[in-house]
Amino acid sequence: MSVIHPSVLTKAAQGKRLLIDTNIIVYLTDAIKPYNALSRLLFEMVEKGDAFAVFSIVSIAETMQGPLRKGLRQNAQDLENYLMNFPNATCQEITVDVLPHIGMDTRIDWSRLRTADSLIIASGMLNDVELVISNDLHFKKALPKDFILTFDK
Repeated sequence: MSVIHPSVLTKAAQGKRLLIDTNIIVYLTDAIKPYNALSRLLFEMVEKGDAFAVFSIVSIAETMQGPLRKGLRQNAQDLENYLMNFPNATCQEITVDVLPHIGMDTRIDWSRLRTADSLIIASGMLNDVELVISNDLHFKKALPKDFILTFDK
């Protein structure tokens, strides 16, 4: 499995508003190789203010499920706290403001997305993200290539 070079990530994310998908968070929290180094770099960029991150509350909930399935309730709560308070980032809750963004951007093939994925992407659209960071196969198929950065080459 071949991943992008860190410089590709740095150049693509620098100065942008980014929607960070669930799998990118999991790569960091669960130290999943070979992606964890890129996830760490991305989160460091956001922490320093070199980029701004948008997390959907759906992604935070999905990320918490891993520890909860293992009975690690405190870990799930710590993860929630970490993401909800991450510097240079915001968490978009699912509100009536998110819903009109589903289906609006005609560059996106909304029919290829699961409901949760549509909510995640619409959360980003509401926050004017310029780039989606995800390795999700549904995202790869539904989003235009200039609107998504994947860690795989």
